[in-house]
Amino acid sequence: MQNNDFLIVFEKMYLLENETKEKITIRVQIVFTLTLALIAVSSYILRMLDFSSNQTIAIATLSTTLVFLVLLGASSYFAVRAFWGNTFKQTPSASEIKGYYNALVQYNLDIDKFLAEPEHGDPENGDQKIDIDAELNSYLCDVFEDCATHNAQVNFSRSRMVHNSFKLLLLSLVPLGVSAIMFIGFDMDVSSPRKNYQVIDKYVGDQLINLDQGLGSLTKVIDELKVILMTNRNDDKNQEPQNVPPEKAPAPVQMKPERPERPSVRIMLEDFSELRIKFDHDK
Repeated sequence: MQNNDFLIVFEKMYLLENETKEKITIRVQIVFTLTLALIAVSSYILRMLDFSSNQTIAIATLSTTLVFLVLLGASSYFAVRAFWGNTFKQTPSASEIKGYYNALVQYNLDIDKFLAEPEHGDPENGDQKIDIDAELNSYLCDVFEDCATHNAQVNFSRSRMVHNSFKLLLLSLVPLGVSAIMFIGFDMDVSSPRKNYQVIDKYVGDQLINLDQGLGSLTKVIDELKVILMTNRNDDKNQEPQNVPPEKAPAPVQMKPERPERPSVRIMLEDFSELRIKFDHDK
């Protein structure tokens, strides 16, 4: 097999390992999503677990939930290992490869100048130009081989960790399922509407107690003010003078009566028109 054939095969293997790396990353993200969802379920069970109704079932539910959390923690450990801390090899950048190509071209030019002088070097002793195409193919073939081999080993290790993580995640569903069945079947939810008692809000209860105390203090102050007011009224009554005759109202002032007006005189004319003339009292 020629170098060109190896180059094609190794390049495909390199690209395949890069795709495998992304697929494993997606699987790890799925594990993290399921882990968060299961943590939410177990957190609700632990937070709302009622120990007052049936302590035996409550302890059994708590124990199975703790077993679930242990298995989930082991699963998360392998998931984190598969997601973080792995090193992959990548090909050199395009500018570095182009720089290597330019260096080969410059080397051939320098060799031509060097061999042009008879006192320098002998082509038969290795002082000759380099086949740039063959050298580049050989270089890229070695690069793809090294990167593909290393990445394949890392991906295999990551795949095994993801497999262990999924296996432990599935095993953790068994104790969680048992815990959920007991939690729901025996009605161990402290906030269940079928409970015969109401959930007491400690904060609201404390505020009601403070309000009751404040109203009691206010009532006491009002009673004291009433006592003081009644005492002041009694003192005022005791200080009033005895047998004081009531004051007489002043007599109304007599006003001069007005003289009534005289009626006006009517004078009748021949055309039956009417004229009224008023006379003064003085005339």
